[in-house]
Amino acid sequence: MTNKKWLQQEMEAWQREGIIDAATRGRLEERYGADASAASWRQITLCSLGALLIGLGVIALLAANWDALSREVRTVFALLPLTLCVGAYALGLRKGWRSQGFLEPLGIFWGLSVGTGIALIAQTYHISGDAETFALSWTLLLLPTLYATRSVSVGVGYFAGLLAWATMVYDNSSDRMAYWLFACLAIPFIMRLRKDAPGGVRAGLAVWGAALCSTVALGVTLEKTLPGLWMVIYSGMFTSLLLGGMLCEPKHASIWQTPMRTLGGCGLTVLLYLLTFAWPWEEIGWEHRRVYNHSYFGVSLFDSALALLAPVLSVFLMVIAHRRKSDLYGLKTNSIPFHTFWGIAPLFVAIAYCIFSSVESGKELLPAYLTTLYLGCLGLVAIGKGIVNREVLFVNGGVLIVLGLILGKFFTSDLGFTAKGIAFIISGILFFVINTLASRQMKQAGGAQ
Repeated sequence: MTNKKWLQQEMEAWQREGIIDAATRGRLEERYGADASAASWRQITLCSLGALLIGLGVIALLAANWDALSREVRTVFALLPLTLCVGAYALGLRKGWRSQGFLEPLGIFWGLSVGTGIALIAQTYHISGDAETFALSWTLLLLPTLYATRSVSVGVGYFAGLLAWATMVYDNSSDRMAYWLFACLAIPFIMRLRKDAPGGVRAGLAVWGAALCSTVALGVTLEKTLPGLWMVIYSGMFTSLLLGGMLCEPKHASIWQTPMRTLGGCGLTVLLYLLTFAWPWEEIGWEHRRVYNHSYFGVSLFDSALALLAPVLSVFLMVIAHRRKSDLYGLKTNSIPFHTFWGIAPLFVAIAYCIFSSVESGKELLPAYLTTLYLGCLGLVAIGKGIVNREVLFVNGGVLIVLGLILGKFFTSDLGFTAKGIAFIISGILFFVINTLASRQMKQAGGAQ
C-alpha cells in the first residue's frame, strides 16, 4: 500500500459507514504508516505554524489600530476570529473534513481567538480582573476547542495554562490545588487519543505535555510544611509513571511513544542520584516542620495524603505486573523481576525518611550512602537485564547510572586532579568495554540492537 492519502480517504468512508470503528481505524493507520492526522507531519507542522503566524498577525494589527476604532467595531473585531473558527468547524463537520491537517491548525487559531476575545472584550468594556483570572478563564475555555478539534497543541497548551495559573496563585494553597481538578477534565481527551491510535505519536506528545506540566505542578501545589516529604512523594510519582508505562505502553517503541516509562525512569534515577548526597537529608522531619496560618495540625493534609498514597500506588502497580504471565521488561530468569527492583524505590525512600528524620543531626551521610548502594544495585540490575534480554539500551543505561555515581562522588571528593583524571579514564574504558562485549554477545545470539 503506497497511496496513503487514498487509504486514509477509504478509512474515513469505512468509519462513516460503520464498517470499522475508531479503534480499528487507529490500528490500521498505525500498521500501514498512515498517520492518524490524515496528513503528513510536515503538512500538519507547516499548517500549524501558518495558523499561529496568522493569529499573531491579526492580534498585532488589532493592537496597532485599536485606539482608532469605536466600541461597537472593537466588539465585532474581538468576536470575529472566534466566530470564523466556529463557522469553519461547522463547515468541516458538514463536509467531512476530519483530517488533523485541518483540525490541528484550526485548534491553534481557535485557542488564540479565545484568549484575544477575552482580553479585548475586557478592555473595551473596562471589566475588572487580574492576570490570574484571565489565565484561568482562557485555559478553561480551551476545553470546548480541545474536544472539538482534538488538537495536540491545544491539549499541551491547556496543561501549560493550568500550570501558569497555579504558579500565579502560589500564595493561595486552596486555589493552586485546584490544578488537579481542572487537569482531570482533559483526561478523556488523552484516553481517546490512546484508544484511537495506541502508541501513536500524537498520543505520546499529549501525554508528554501533560506529564511534564503535572510533574512541575506537583512541586508548586505541595504545602512543604514537613521538610523532606517531597522525596517520598516524587519517588512515588516517578515510580508510578514508570510502572504504568511498563503496563500500558508499547514495549519496543521510541521515547516519544513511551512518555510515562521514559519520564518515570529518568526522573526516578535523577531523584535517587540527588538523594545520594547529604543535603536532602538535612533538617527533615517533624521537628523541623514549618507551621503556617492555613495549615492544620501543624502539617499539610495534602502532602501527607500524597506521601501515603504514592508508595501504595507503586505497590499496587507492582502487584498487577506480577500477575502478568511474563516478566515485563524484566530478567527472564528465576530472579526477582526488573520492575520490582525499581518499584520498591518509594518504599525505600519512605522507610529511610521515617528512620533518619528522627535521628540526631550529623547522621545525614548514612542515608546518602544507603541510597548510593541502592542506586548502584539498580544500575547493575539494568545491565544484567540488558545482557540477558539482549537490549543495548538497558546496558548503556545501567552503565551510565553506575559511572554517574562513581564520577559524581569523585567530583565532590577532596581527591586531586591526577586521581580524578585516572578515575575518569578507567571509567570511560570500562564503559566502552562493557558496551562492546554486550553488543558482540547480542549479535552472536541474534538479539535486537
